[in-house]
Amino acid sequence: MRRTPRKLPLTALRTFEVAARRLSFKDAAEELCVSATTVSNQIRELERDWRCKLFIRKTRAVVLTDEGRSLSRVLSKAFDDIRAEVE
Repeated sequence: MRRTPRKLPLTALRTFEVAARRLSFKDAAEELCVSATTVSNQIRELERDWRCKLFIRKTRAVVLTDEGRSLSRVLSKAFDDIRAEVE
């Protein structure tokens, strides 16, 4: 039986990493030079594809869920490793 790999959209993963680090979709949007709506949509796509919430959305802030914290740690290290390798 052939297994279908989980979607790994690099742009959405990078967007998540920035939003998790800044704990703000607006600030992530500014850093990435995209709209806050784009950030929100990419996060929503990850949550839908992976069937878990990554953030708890509040009026003017977001808070990482346990799953979000776990993914954030992994992605932060991965993107740090990539940056270090290309410098």
